[in-house]
Amino acid sequence: MPSFALSSAPVTGRSAGLALWLTLSIIVQGICDLMIRPLVLLAALLALSGCYSLSSTKVAESMRPDSQSGVAYVVGVVGIWPKAVHTANEQMLLIRPRGGDGFASARLYNQIYGRTPRDVRETWHGIGSLFVMPLKPGRYEIYNLHFDRGNATAWSREDFSIPLELEAGKAYYLGDFRAGCLSASGAKCVFLHSDHLERDAALVRAKYPQVPNLQRVDLEKMEEVTSLIVREQGPKSSMLKAMLSGDL
Repeated sequence: MPSFALSSAPVTGRSAGLALWLTLSIIVQGICDLMIRPLVLLAALLALSGCYSLSSTKVAESMRPDSQSGVAYVVGVVGIWPKAVHTANEQMLLIRPRGGDGFASARLYNQIYGRTPRDVRETWHGIGSLFVMPLKPGRYEIYNLHFDRGNATAWSREDFSIPLELEAGKAYYLGDFRAGCLSASGAKCVFLHSDHLERDAALVRAKYPQVPNLQRVDLEKMEEVTSLIVREQGPKSSMLKAMLSGDL
């Protein structure tokens, strides 16, 4: 029977160079992976930390307290109602001096690239931002609202007035304002208002220990001046909550 023998072909210089190039490429790729992965993770962590860097308040210079004026605090929560099917990217309360210039805002902003702090969370999108707003003592008013859904914005066509009388050395609790929108398009949105004084007082003590004890502000007549703020447990809320939650 014929016999067969296996033999190896001699390795040429070109083949050796190719093998060396492939080996070096694999080594370099491995080193790059080891270097890039931590950088990617670091970038992701920085991006996430940046999401929480936005302030929940903005106050005009003329309204900020100084060494002569003393300071009063306006405190509350602005956010998204936990059962709302449709929500806004930004919801805002607007406050101004009565008979003066400038304004201040308290808001929840909720975007991938930028967010106000999520101090309160009940569900995945049931979130709220605590606001602690230092102001010069005096006469103020909540005069409008603002809702931004990205493709549409809304506010009250006419300014209204929910009066606030602020004294130096005191902190005034406005309550919890949670927004929901009535449809997937457009910006017909409203605030549901509730009182969580004990919960929010604990948040304030933890984050702002210099703020004095909170005292409630009488907002009993707010539903008379605007239809865009409704007491969550009030007689006008049942149908509205059913619509916001998608039950109707």
